[in-house]
Amino acid sequence: MNFQVMNSFPTPASKWKFLCLVLLCAFFLSSCFSVKSNSAFEYNKMDFENYKSMLQDSTDYYLIDVRTKGEFEKSHIPNATNFSFLRFHFRKDVNNLDRHKLVFVYCETCHRSPLAARKMKKMGFRKVYDLKGGYRNWKHNLL
Repeated sequence: MNFQVMNSFPTPASKWKFLCLVLLCAFFLSSCFSVKSNSAFEYNKMDFENYKSMLQDSTDYYLIDVRTKGEFEKSHIPNATNFSFLRFHFRKDVNNLDRHKLVFVYCETCHRSPLAARKMKKMGFRKVYDLKGGYRNWKHNLL
């Protein structure tokens, strides 16, 4: 048998390719969590005080918890409805909602809720407000 020993040191070209791949992944991951407002859609990521105040001052809105059913059952913001973003029928769950009503969304740490807001934007919803820091932030501020 004839075995060849391969050089295990990366070449400058492979280092460059790896760096480009890392930067490309970072770009795509950072864009996953951004939701942009435009003339037909308003998205606001709100701190605890503003979110809570808007909830108290508003009368006609949806409050949607996009966490899993298990997370929701452990604890949630009063009067929230659970439409888990991780379930395949999230789109179907929100499809019958009035697109012109104000929508408050939240998840555990504000990673899933922007994705849900982006999906709702594509579905024609007009105003979505997101809780910065998610439900974890909500609990922390109520202590």
